[in-house]
Amino acid sequence: MKIRDVDVFFREGNKNIITVLSFIVCLIFGCLELLSGNEYSFSVLYMAPVMLSAWYGGWINGSIISAAAALTLLSADLLTGIDYSWGFIPYINAFTRTLLFLAFSTLVYIVKKQLYRETSFANQDFLTKISNSRAFYNYASMEMARLKRYKAPFTLVYFDVDNFKSVNDNYGHNEGDTLLLEIARVIRKHIRPTDVVARLGGDEFAVLLLETNARQAHLTICKLQKILKNSAKIKERKITFSFGVVVFIKSPKSVDDMIKKADEMMYISKHAGKDTANYFVYRH
Repeated sequence: MKIRDVDVFFREGNKNIITVLSFIVCLIFGCLELLSGNEYSFSVLYMAPVMLSAWYGGWINGSIISAAAALTLLSADLLTGIDYSWGFIPYINAFTRTLLFLAFSTLVYIVKKQLYRETSFANQDFLTKISNSRAFYNYASMEMARLKRYKAPFTLVYFDVDNFKSVNDNYGHNEGDTLLLEIARVIRKHIRPTDVVARLGGDEFAVLLLETNARQAHLTICKLQKILKNSAKIKERKITFSFGVVVFIKSPKSVDDMIKKADEMMYISKHAGKDTANYFVYRH
């Protein structure tokens, strides 16, 4: 099993299950402490369940396991019968260990949040906040692999705004940006949560419809065309769209080939008078 697969397994798992597993690991380490007596210390090993629970379970779960790890170590110290010069020393040790584990847990949680935030920004279009071309390539690659494995068709919708330049020229770039935001909002709202919408650059957008055949794709595009035309902001500027729609029964060689074919269909729509959609079923 690859590291990525392990990460996906834990991310999809229940937080409470992960916390329970981390607690069990702490108990196992506690048993090792008892079996070894006072000659060996396994304190550093407790960092593993603390890190696991904080990363996948959140700060609260990480804090719970931090306390559990410190209490387990305290119990081991008391049960091994170590002769301390003062009776309160093991409790002082437990307190400092708790602080240490909590600090480590908090650090792990902060690093995770920052990493996910940076990853999100790296895959997000700065204006519309939908996926950018980098994220789209990743999603498309995964869908190609899924098609090869499970034979489930998918559809790529590629479209742009007809005469978008005239909007910027006549109303200003702020109005153009507002229009792009409205397009992204409408598309995102009216596709399934599992589908992907991305801005590939300028006024060009792509929608990846998962497990969608030709008939389903046609129904979806008809719906999107109608909704876009009826949007108040889009209707006010008399904006139309040219669509290129490709249903993939067989996987293409690359994502670039996938986009190229959809782009060809879109330009056929352009040359046919714009404000229309052209379809193609990719079978080879």
